Amino acid sequence: MTKKRKREQPSDNTRLVGIYEDLANENEEVRLEAAHNLLSRFSPESSPTGEEVFKILKRLIRGLCSGRKAARLGFSVALTELLIQLLGPTKRNVPNLDLSISKLIGLLKEQTRIEGSVSGQEERDHHFGRLFGLEALIKSGILFKSGKSTDWDIVLDLIFELAKKKPWLREECGWIIYGAIQNLHEQGLDPSYVQAIIDRINSHGLAKTSEGIAIWIAVQSYFPAVDLPAGIWKHEDPLSIKEKSNLAKVLKEASFADKDKGNAEGNIPQKGSWNFKIHFAWPVVLAALLKDQGKSGQVHTNPPKRLDLKDFWNEAVDNSLFAASSSEVRKYWGLLLFEQMFGGIPEHLISILFSKNLMRCLMNHLTLPDRYLHRVALKVLKAIHARVVTEPQAITAAISGLLGPNGHVNFDHVTKTKTVEKLLSQIDAQTLRTVLPLFERLILMPQAGDETGAASRRQILADQLLSLIRSRQIDNISKAPLSEYNACIEQLLAFFVDVAYFSPRLAAEPPVSKASQDVFRSRISSSLTHLVAKVEDPAQFPYYVAMIIHKREKENVDSQPLFDADENVRKTVARAWKTLDKLHLKAGKPQSSRQNLLRAFKLLYSLTILQTYNGDSDAVTILDELRSCYDSLVKHRENDKQGGPEILVEILLSLVSKPSLLFRRLAQQVFGAFAPRVNATGLQSMVAVLETKENISGQEEMFEQEDAGQDDEAMSDVEEIDMAENNSNDTSIHNKDSSNGATDLSNEKEDEENEGSDGDADELAAFDAKLAQALGTRRADEDVAAEDDESSDVDMDDAQMEALDEHLEKVFRERKKVTSKKKERRNAKETVVNFKCRVLELLDVYIKQQHAQALCLDLIMPLLQLIRTTGNKQVSEKATALIREYFRLCKGQSLPVDAGRETLLELLTLVHSEAGKEGSNAHAYACSQASLLLAKVLAAQNKDNLRAVIALYAGTQEMLLFDSKCKVKPSFFSDWLNWCVTSRLQLQS
Repeated sequence: MTKKRKREQPSDNTRLVGIYEDLANENEEVRLEAAHNLLSRFSPESSPTGEEVFKILKRLIRGLCSGRKAARLGFSVALTELLIQLLGPTKRNVPNLDLSISKLIGLLKEQTRIEGSVSGQEERDHHFGRLFGLEALIKSGILFKSGKSTDWDIVLDLIFELAKKKPWLREECGWIIYGAIQNLHEQGLDPSYVQAIIDRINSHGLAKTSEGIAIWIAVQSYFPAVDLPAGIWKHEDPLSIKEKSNLAKVLKEASFADKDKGNAEGNIPQKGSWNFKIHFAWPVVLAALLKDQGKSGQVHTNPPKRLDLKDFWNEAVDNSLFAASSSEVRKYWGLLLFEQMFGGIPEHLISILFSKNLMRCLMNHLTLPDRYLHRVALKVLKAIHARVVTEPQAITAAISGLLGPNGHVNFDHVTKTKTVEKLLSQIDAQTLRTVLPLFERLILMPQAGDETGAASRRQILADQLLSLIRSRQIDNISKAPLSEYNACIEQLLAFFVDVAYFSPRLAAEPPVSKASQDVFRSRISSSLTHLVAKVEDPAQFPYYVAMIIHKREKENVDSQPLFDADENVRKTVARAWKTLDKLHLKAGKPQSSRQNLLRAFKLLYSLTILQTYNGDSDAVTILDELRSCYDSLVKHRENDKQGGPEILVEILLSLVSKPSLLFRRLAQQVFGAFAPRVNATGLQSMVAVLETKENISGQEEMFEQEDAGQDDEAMSDVEEIDMAENNSNDTSIHNKDSSNGATDLSNEKEDEENEGSDGDADELAAFDAKLAQALGTRRADEDVAAEDDESSDVDMDDAQMEALDEHLEKVFRERKKVTSKKKERRNAKETVVNFKCRVLELLDVYIKQQHAQALCLDLIMPLLQLIRTTGNKQVSEKATALIREYFRLCKGQSLPVDAGRETLLELLTLVHSEAGKEGSNAHAYACSQASLLLAKVLAAQNKDNLRAVIALYAGTQEMLLFDSKCKVKPSFFSDWLNWCVTSRLQLQS
């Protein structure tokens, strides 16, 4: 039987190999764990020998010369900690270990010496190994233990030799020296160590390099007693204002030579390769300048004549790194500098960073994704957004830089980003108060070359303020204290009012044009359109805008009103102001029984006054009519109405006839408060609109002839209706038997379009015939056999040519008239359809509130007839949705049971008659829903009434069988049977 071989334990050498492998691991935690395991071998319990320690030292130094993974980092940490244990203040005595600092330096030089012919990469690895070994000596602190500077001098000489010999190592050498100065300061060591550094910088000619500048500034900051060599920098300070140009050249790493001195500085070897990292000297210089700048933003007077941050940034960054001749790499450095600086620079200094050349470069490289610096440009935007998220107070400075003179007012459009939009989305109530004055300055002083450019910029800025109102962040602001929210919005609206209706109190350059004032008036309307639906009292902000206008007019000190009207109009407006004041006082009383009505009148008065100031002639007439409504509905008792409801309905209809979303919402808000007071006459006025034909005659019937040809004022909140749009959310047609061949709305529309196409073909044929007659030719599709006998080469004299020109002109003029008439017909139809849709929206408000009233039943037949007769799908869907909503709401205690039985049966008969007419599936569905609604009402009054309903359904079914003109859909009866089944138990109980 064979015995299992005993597993051998790993030897010490095997363990060391594993540790050395882990020291090169790219994971920092693994490297630190390996260093800890290596150092544990030198504990007293391990009893290491001098030979073992020496071997490990040599192995660690050789490991520094390895370019594998992260070997230099791991071996450097292990070597530093090992030197502290062996030669530090609490050094351990290792038997037979003869080790001193000088011997250690000798060992480092020996192990990193290049022997024989080696490749360029091996040479680089050995140079880096020596540098990392010297850094370990410095970090361990053993060079300063004895207080003697001999070993320190040797180490410095080795570092500066590398820096001078190998330019690509100079930055690493400078970084090690810079770190050493900081360590010397933290440990409070003798300044003589620093003096040795300064002496070697001077002797090696490295003072006017990026590394030399960083080291010089560190010495000035940490060891002011050290003697700095004279004659290198003005006032012995590289940050002297007189060294601005030289400083920029050095940091740019351009070829530099001091013409006044024949020293070695002009012979410094330049770096042979680009580094895609910012040189460490840049943050050092900027930190020193920021320290001098102080919190107040004023440059300190000590030391005298020193650069401030703005001068340095413009010279060294904007005019140097971002010069037109600069390489992409230098511009890359500049963008990285901006990214780093923006994250930590004080808020009051942020504007310095948005310099002219930098912003031009940033915008150029953001425009297209294939630009060389596109990705780093995006990182800059991310840095801006990250700062703003954590510190909203920085939004104002950031937006000022992006939209200001060095940026572009339409930054998002130019760069194809949403930077400004995202910044504004982070705004809070407090920050909004500081952002608005910025926009005000940009609007008043747009920095444009001419009036056209200024108008364009002002419109862009107005749109950005409007987008701010519409943004979700404003909704978040509304969660703050109400007064704070109101103050922000009111501040914005007040500025809009100043520009739109007055000569601004602050001088504008160039002056605000009439076109720009119209733009701001439009943005006021758009703002109010959004705000009306966001607050409990819809009249709150419209009233504020109206009162701002009234207040500015009264003051009339700094601003000149632009409202110019005759005496009668001014009297009407003056009476409206008084009425509005009364309404505001009455509506503000708590627990007022008529508060909703008062708020509605307040809203209506505010917006109508605003329209009067916009130059709308109809608004003055509406103000007179509103006065009659106010006297009837507010000042008098409920039973003393004097035609007020009818007048108010007519006013609302005139408002919704305008293509303005603001008026649409205004009408819905007012009508919602006024719905309980609508009478049969007012309702009939709305029904009359639905019965209007969708053509020119219908338009002329609804509107006065003199208004038919007027163009509506272009406003940003105009709502356009797409005639071909299919809004599937409005209604879902209940159709159980769609295969019956009935014509639906899409077929009607198709037929209509086909008719239009046929008409176009006829008109085109007539035009071709007239044109051929004028030219004396034949159409291509006619018989041209006779042409062989005719001469085609007959010349025409001048008189004949003139006669022909006149004839052709007449033919084309007639053709133009035909085209114009077609456009007129199309526009007329769109106008009528638009008006009907707005009226249907008002009726939706009415049905939702008054569905339990018998008066609401009067809408059933007009809606059914509208669904059948309209040629527009959207109108049909909206009307069908109203019938469906009416049916859904009428249940339980919400049925119009006060209607008379005979009236209901008569109405039901009309519905069945309507159902028998040919129509779409939507029409059949609506008729079925209306019939079932009336059946529910009759059953609620007395279930015996259903016998009459059953008889009526039977009669309709009989007509379907025997009358060929009856077009009732099968779904009409199936819906009735389903309703009977579901209602049976309730009726029997």
